[in-house]
Amino acid sequence: MSEFNKEMQRRNLAALAKSPGGFQFTRTFFPYTSYEIGPYYVQSAAIMNDGAAYAIACRDLATIVRTEVGEGFNGIVSGGESRDWCFSSPVAQILQLPHTMIYKRDETGQCKTVGATMKGKEVVHVADLNNEGSSPRDMWVPTIIKAGGKTTHIFFYVDRLESGVEEMRKLGLKSHAIIPLDESAWQYLQEIRIVSQEVYKSLCSRMEDKNEWAKAMLRSDEGLETLVALLGSIKTREKGQKILSIGYPDIRGEIVDRLKSKRAQWPGVQRWLE
Repeated sequence: MSEFNKEMQRRNLAALAKSPGGFQFTRTFFPYTSYEIGPYYVQSAAIMNDGAAYAIACRDLATIVRTEVGEGFNGIVSGGESRDWCFSSPVAQILQLPHTMIYKRDETGQCKTVGATMKGKEVVHVADLNNEGSSPRDMWVPTIIKAGGKTTHIFFYVDRLESGVEEMRKLGLKSHAIIPLDESAWQYLQEIRIVSQEVYKSLCSRMEDKNEWAKAMLRSDEGLETLVALLGSIKTREKGQKILSIGYPDIRGEIVDRLKSKRAQWPGVQRWLE
């Protein structure tokens, strides 16, 4: 990473970490929408809590768009429903480029678009967060292509550097991010005392092998207690069940046996897993 990009990463990382709801960290785990688990939760759109920081974020995104696609780029900026629009619309305005909003699939299975026509145009997609990469893969890129557009670059405000990295490669996209959540990001958050040394070690351990980190966490007493808390609430019970059945099915039997062995400590645990 260049010093220029590192400076952008750090100022946006610090601003997002200080914005309410931007980051949450835990000694145990958070459940993700993919039914995997991790020691942190990030919400890119939280940067909008600070108008000055939000303006910097959008200007920095516009800067890397111009840097990567060239000053002469005269195509279209697109964004997907709905958090991408927090960034794609301002970036389009800053660059004085047309903007297209892509909506999620409707009841017909189609993605509607509102804004500039993409036919025959080069399109850069600007998004809030790269996680699993399913939305670009399943909706945004196919919609751009179906509309007659072409896209070779995608820009994220935050990239978790997980499965989505490989998905962007498979799509043939050059992927860029203001805040790549790499080891230097976690180290910087430790330096500015956003995360403790214990959480920092957990974050780095997960980066080495997120699957093994998750299994070790679920096997630990602390992780098991967090799972029980999810299973014990009607609102989160399904998440807890799917962590085992979808996220980590290879250790489901082992974890279920451990929970059953603790019936006295957690009454009703067997019923929660049915």
